[in-house]
Amino acid sequence: MPLKFSIELPVQFRDIDVMGHVNNATYFQYMETARVELARRLGLVTNGFRPSFIVASARCEFKKPIRDERRITVSVWVSRIGDRSWDLDYSIHGPRGVQYAVGRTTQVAYDYSSRSAIRISGKLRRELGKYVEVSLKFRETD
Repeated sequence: MPLKFSIELPVQFRDIDVMGHVNNATYFQYMETARVELARRLGLVTNGFRPSFIVASARCEFKKPIRDERRITVSVWVSRIGDRSWDLDYSIHGPRGVQYAVGRTTQVAYDYSSRSAIRISGKLRRELGKYVEVSLKFRETD
């Protein structure tokens, strides 16, 4: 049964900008925290904090500003698995179900010794497969 991985995070004073809401760059930090925790669960973070992947792209679509929340939840799931890369989709939401943002990152399996992309192992493919869900639909832009 596929499932989403979720993590609850505090909204800290340093996250708030002069406009009185969470700064846009902080949403990427929230997504990073969820991604790293999922990677730990999948065994992708080894040798201290050195991951076996790199992030090739990151996208965030803002839905509503985070103003008065003390905690938010970031849900992350696998939306695509390729030969050398996979996509993670994210939902950042509040305790009452308010969705603040959605996002996507593309990770590439990476060998730091050879400094090159590598094929996703069968074991990793199976582990990622445990978190596969439908991919998000983003707004169309011109």
